[in-house]
Amino acid sequence: MNRNSIMALLAIVLCMSLQAQEADNDSILKSVEDYIYLGDFDRKESKRVFKQIEKLSQAGDAAATCLLGILYKDGIGAPLSFDKAREQFRAAHEMGNVKASYSLGYLYLKGLGNIPQDYGKALEWFTKSNHPMAKHWLAKMYYFGYGVPKDRARALDILTNNPIYNSEVLLGQLEKMDVIEDLTAQDEIQNGDLFEAMADGQGEILSIAPTEMGTIPESITGNWKGQWMEMDWSGTQMTRTFPANLTVGEVSDVYGTVESTIQVGESSTTSEAIWRNGDLTIFDGQVTIEKQFTDHPDYTTLDYGLNSMSFTVRNLEGTDYLLGRLESQILNWSEPGPPIMLVLTREGTPISKEALAAFAEQGDSFIKLYPNPFIDDLLIHYELETDAHVQVGLMDYYGGSNVENVTNGFLRAGEHVHTISNGSLKSGIYVVQVQVNDRLYTKLVVKR
Repeated sequence: MNRNSIMALLAIVLCMSLQAQEADNDSILKSVEDYIYLGDFDRKESKRVFKQIEKLSQAGDAAATCLLGILYKDGIGAPLSFDKAREQFRAAHEMGNVKASYSLGYLYLKGLGNIPQDYGKALEWFTKSNHPMAKHWLAKMYYFGYGVPKDRARALDILTNNPIYNSEVLLGQLEKMDVIEDLTAQDEIQNGDLFEAMADGQGEILSIAPTEMGTIPESITGNWKGQWMEMDWSGTQMTRTFPANLTVGEVSDVYGTVESTIQVGESSTTSEAIWRNGDLTIFDGQVTIEKQFTDHPDYTTLDYGLNSMSFTVRNLEGTDYLLGRLESQILNWSEPGPPIMLVLTREGTPISKEALAAFAEQGDSFIKLYPNPFIDDLLIHYELETDAHVQVGLMDYYGGSNVENVTNGFLRAGEHVHTISNGSLKSGIYVVQVQVNDRLYTKLVVKR
């Protein structure tokens, strides 16, 4: 056999070997994707899966690098880290992986974890990606005006030329709509004076003073009626409202346990909750609400897990309004729900949607937790206006004992994120404490 024949044979063997390796890699990636989809995670198996994908990523596999970002995003096999997830998605995008650029856009679209919500960056990454779901979400952004002027024609054109099942189903629904209704403009203003008072910052805020466990202000207990107000992910555009009722019972034990009932539309839930310093942390509360539009005909509702509610009572022209900023989780997707407010009165006084939008300008709580409830990893996020001495810790709610010291030192102004990874923590209720100089902030979190 001459030299040329030998070289040709070696090339064939090498090509077959590379094809076999690629097939093996594809098989590994598929098995890990199936493992993530099923959601039945085992700590030992998750670590094995993570190391397997990390090895492929380090060898230059773009799909594995993108998948590594998903493992970091979901905290599978490694501590939960949205910063590392973003880093892997960027690396995979530079290697030409279109799912990675879509995944980056999705992080910014909803502002998951400590990633700041940013429609501009979501639009940028969706536009860069050729992934079908990137096009699907791009169409939604144009249709609903998320960070861009509403453009119904452009949205329908994108969906028409994006032949995946999700887009086909959504297109069929949107094509039936003759016009895009402006939720704020279509309703008759029932209380213009209220809206003007809110816009001018008028009205007395009845502050809820910090209380010890087992004490709840009378201004909160009892029956309330009004509206469940759902916003877009930026919290600046009201997407829809539902009639809502809330009943808050009186404390039944020294730990501040109360019974709460929330009804939204036709769905209601009654569960135990704990009152602490203006927050009601709800246990296993869940309501089911119809989706505004669906991407699949078999999935027309979403299950909202209700986690906690921060209260403000505001008096305008003699009427007390109970404002509840609700933290929820979309159980179907295992991710946080959109910003939600309950705007309620004792009498169920009609409230215009413009007034509701004005109420929504209330600020978020200082401490943000992700996810809540958590299983293994918990992200603690807050922003300092100035340089300060900060102590962060995790306390046992019932015993009051310190469980974990997270940080204690001088921190610069800006955003800060701490991760608690403690698989040995027992299920139950814990208190996250963030002390900034001499001011103490607290928030309850549930460990599943």
